Amino acid sequence: MNKLLLPFVLLLYMAVNGQDTLKYNTIYTKTYLETSQKNFNDAVKTADSLYTISASPYFQVKSLMLLAALYQQSGDLKKSISYAHKTEAILEETNDYLWKAKVSGFLSTQYRLLKLYDQSRKYSLKTFSICDKIENKKVADLTRGMAMQELAYFEQEKEQFEQSNRYIAKAQKYFELSGQNTDFFSANNEQLLGLNCYYMNNFDEALVHYQKALQLCKNFPENHITGLIYNGFAQVCIEKNDLKNAKKYLDLAEKIAGSSGFLQLKNTVYATAQNYYLKTRDLKNLTEVAVKKDSVDRKINEKSSAFINESYTKLFDQNHKITEGNSRKDIIIIIGTVIFALIIAGFIIYTRIKYQKTARRFKEILERINKERRSENQSVKESEPLPKDPEENEKRIEPEYSVTMTTATERKILIKLYEFERSDIFTNNNISLPYLASLFETNTKYLSFIINTHKKKDFNNYVNELRVYYVIRKLKNNPKYRKYKIAVLAEEAGFSSQNKFATIFKKVTSMSPSLFIKHLEEEKVKQ
Repeated sequence: MNKLLLPFVLLLYMAVNGQDTLKYNTIYTKTYLETSQKNFNDAVKTADSLYTISASPYFQVKSLMLLAALYQQSGDLKKSISYAHKTEAILEETNDYLWKAKVSGFLSTQYRLLKLYDQSRKYSLKTFSICDKIENKKVADLTRGMAMQELAYFEQEKEQFEQSNRYIAKAQKYFELSGQNTDFFSANNEQLLGLNCYYMNNFDEALVHYQKALQLCKNFPENHITGLIYNGFAQVCIEKNDLKNAKKYLDLAEKIAGSSGFLQLKNTVYATAQNYYLKTRDLKNLTEVAVKKDSVDRKINEKSSAFINESYTKLFDQNHKITEGNSRKDIIIIIGTVIFALIIAGFIIYTRIKYQKTARRFKEILERINKERRSENQSVKESEPLPKDPEENEKRIEPEYSVTMTTATERKILIKLYEFERSDIFTNNNISLPYLASLFETNTKYLSFIINTHKKKDFNNYVNELRVYYVIRKLKNNPKYRKYKIAVLAEEAGFSSQNKFATIFKKVTSMSPSLFIKHLEEEKVKQ
C-alpha cells in the first residue's frame, strides 16, 4: 500500500507568530519540501540548527517535529517517534491545542506504519478530541481535515477503499471550510482517490484524479507527493497496456525517488518498476530493480525492528523498576507486555507458515530431482509423446504463428534438447539462441518455437532454469558444494553475477540459495 504522504507532517510548516517568524518559516518550509528531497543529512543539520536557535517552546516544538518528519521520510521510525514523544512532553505543560493535535495526528500515522493499529486509532481519536479545544475554527477545520485524511490511509491499508473514499470526501470538506490555501492537501486527496480507484480497477477514473492532483501541485517544487502521482500514472498505464506512457511516467517517478531520501517512496516506485519490466520481459532491468527494492525493504525492516526491539527493552526495564505500590502502572505494563507478546506470537506464526511453505517447495524440488534420476535411461519418445506412425512424419505442423516443420524435424530438435539438458553446455556463460540453433543444425525460429511450445518458457528462462537445477543437483549430491560461496556456485552455473543468480534461483524455487542449503542440511540431519 502507498503509505507515504503523512497528513500531519504537512501541517508542520504552517505560519504563526514568534521570533523572526517569516525567516524561520521560509527556512523551515524549504528544508522540508526541497532540501530533504535532495540531501537528507543537510536537512537534518538545518533542523538541528533551528532547534538550537529556538527562543521559545513553540519554536522548539516546530523544530523537533521537523526532525520527526525527516526521520519518518528516511524510514527511521524509532527516531521519528522518539522526537514526536519528546515534543508531546513539552506540550503537556502548555495550552497549545493546535500543536497538540498535530503531534497526536503525527503519532497516529507512525503507529499505523508500524501496523500497531490500536495505538494508531487511539491517537486519531485523541486528535479529534483536541480539535474541539482549538479556538480558531478555521485552523481547527484544517486539522480535522488532516485527521480525516489519516483515517483514509487507515482504511486504504485495510483494503476498505469505499470507506477510505468517504473519509477523503470529509477531509476535503474540512479543507474548504478552513478558507486557507489547501492545494497541497487537496493534491494528496486526489492522489489517494486515484490510488483507491486503481485498486478497484477503475483505471480511467484513477487517471482523472491523478491529473487533478498534478494540476494542484504545479505551484510547488517536486517532492514525494509528485513522485507518488507519477507512479500512479505509471501503474494505471501498465494495467491498460500503454507501455510507452508507463515508461515515461515511471522515469519521472524514478527521478524523484532516486534523489529523495524517502524510503517508502523508493519502495513504491521500485515495485512499479518491477511490474513494468516483468510486463516488457526486460530481465536485465528487472534484476537490477529487484536488487534495489530488496535493499530498501531491508533498510525499512531493520529500522522498524529497531523501534520494536527498543520498545521491548524499555518495557522490561520499567517492569523491573516497579516492584510494588503503583497498581495503575502495573496494569499498563501488563497490557504492554501482552500486546508485545501478541506481536511476537504473530511473527512466530508468520515465520512458521512461511517455513512450512518453503519446506513443501523444497520437497517438490527434491522429488523432481529424484524423478529425473529415475528417468535418466528413458528415451525422448517416452518423455515427449509424438506420432509413432512413420508415415505421419511427413505431415506438416502449422501452429498459429508462421512456423511450419515436419514432425521428424520436431522430433530431431526435441532429441537434441533432451541431450542438451543432460549435458552441462548450458553452464557456458556465452550461450545464446543462435549458438544453440547452430549446434542443433537448425534455425533460431524452429528452436525458439519448440522451446516455447514444449518447455512452456522462452529461451532465457529455459536456460536459467536448467542452470538453477544444475546447482541444485550439485548441492544435493555433493555436500562439499554447500560450503562454497554463492558467487562460486553462480559462476560454475554460468550466471554473470551473484545477484542475478540469487534472483533467478529465488524465482525458480521460491527461496534463496542459502535457505535451500539450510533445508538440505536439515534433511541430512533427519536422515
